[in-house]
Amino acid sequence: MSEDELEVLDVENYKGGKDQQFSHQFLVMKVISRCIETGTKEMRSGYWNEKVDKFGNKVATYIPDTRKEFIESVKIAEMIMLCDFDDEAIKEIAKIKSWLDEELNHIISTEKKDWDNCSATIKRMRWEKGIFFQEGSLSIHLPYYQDYIEVEITAYRKILGELNKLTKRLGFYEEEAWEV
Repeated sequence: MSEDELEVLDVENYKGGKDQQFSHQFLVMKVISRCIETGTKEMRSGYWNEKVDKFGNKVATYIPDTRKEFIESVKIAEMIMLCDFDDEAIKEIAKIKSWLDEELNHIISTEKKDWDNCSATIKRMRWEKGIFFQEGSLSIHLPYYQDYIEVEITAYRKILGELNKLTKRLGFYEEEAWEV
C-alpha cells in the first residue's frame, strides 16, 4: 500500500493503544451502565435550590430532573445501538413508541378539555402567570405534563429492556476465555 492510499479499519473490533480501549461492545456497555445508573436514582423533577451566602447574596443552583436524565440516557443508548437493531428490536421499540404517542395524544386531549371547561377567571389567572394552551403540546406548568413524564419513564424503561434483550441476542454478554 502506498502512502497516498487510506486503509479502512473495522471499527467494530478496533482497539486503541495500550492505555486506550475502544470497541462498539465497550461503548454499548458504557451507555447501558449509564442507563442503569440514572434509572436507579430517585425519580424526581428538577428544581432551583436557593441559598444565601455569607454576604447575604442569593445563590441559585439548579438540581437536575433525574427523570429526564434517565430518559435521555436511554435515548443515547438507543442511538448508539441503532446499527445493531434486528427485526425484533425494531418491531418492539416501534410498538413502545407508538404506545407513547397514543398516551401523549390522550393526555393532550385531556388538557384541552380542561382548558375548554375552565372558567374565564381561571383562564385569566393562568394567562397572567404565562400559562397558555397551545394545540398539540402540553403546558409544563400544569399537572398533565408531569403525567406525561411518568408515562415516558415507563416507555423508556421498556425500551431499555428491549435494548438489554438485544445485547443478549447479539452475544454481548459472552465471556472471554482466560487461560491461567
